[in-house]
Amino acid sequence: MPVEHEDYITSESLLCLTAWASRALIAELNHRFHQAGLRLTMEQWRALHFLVEREGLTQNDLAGLLLQEKTSVSRLLTGMQRRGYVARAPHARDGRCNRLLVTEAGQEVCRKGILLAGQTLNAAEKGLPAEDLDVCRRVLRHIIRGMRGEDRPEHCPEGPPLAPT
Repeated sequence: MPVEHEDYITSESLLCLTAWASRALIAELNHRFHQAGLRLTMEQWRALHFLVEREGLTQNDLAGLLLQEKTSVSRLLTGMQRRGYVARAPHARDGRCNRLLVTEAGQEVCRKGILLAGQTLNAAEKGLPAEDLDVCRRVLRHIIRGMRGEDRPEHCPEGPPLAPT
């Protein structure tokens, strides 16, 4: 049902509510990373998690998984490389791009990040019934598919994940 202009309450819109929820979760996770002494942001952790799961991705592959511009991913990777979390290696078949490899330090930071992300999600979901979380996830996946221009039924495969799980 379309939103009527006179019924529209900006602070209660899905746009505002999802943005605020996302920012609150990201801020909390970044705080936990900082408290644990990890030199890492949520954005870097997401990238690192994808690279641990799929070692050898190219920068373009990673940009697609993160839903980010290639230039943003390049800056992200440069910072991660400076911290010693990732390394770039020549691609065996395509000399125009590099493979992205996770270092031991990067793997360790990723493992610690997974624990802190789990704690953050547990805190955020505390007291919510499982059925409500399932509905929330289903609705958000539907919105994401719609914004991507995908028109697949709920039971179809989703393609690449949007975030590490």
